[in-house]
Amino acid sequence: MIARGAIALAVLALAAGVAGCAKPGTPVPSKQADELDVATSRISVACGYEEEATATGHPHPKLLGWIQSIAVSGADKLASVYARDQSDIYQGESVGAIVGDSISLLAGCRLPAARHVLEQALARHH
Repeated sequence: MIARGAIALAVLALAAGVAGCAKPGTPVPSKQADELDVATSRISVACGYEEEATATGHPHPKLLGWIQSIAVSGADKLASVYARDQSDIYQGESVGAIVGDSISLLAGCRLPAARHVLEQALARHH
């Protein structure tokens, strides 16, 4: 009887320990996951295009405008998901952390309009 009690306590302690290691937040719903996938893809693609366009010198302003519009559309979509819930988890990160990472990425690839969209989203929820 004592052995069973000790085993039960050990199992409970292990379960509590595992539960304590779980990340806070819940996974984003499927629809929001799809939106985040599109949003982060657009931001990444726009940064890649910007890198290519500026590597060859001074790109045409229309090209930069087109690239910026891709980034802004991704930022708008990301901001709309962030407005619903900042703590939900997508691919191991909270939506809030994804917004922060995206702001840093957009600053690095010099896409200020898209970065501004996300900074405004953060300002509305702090």
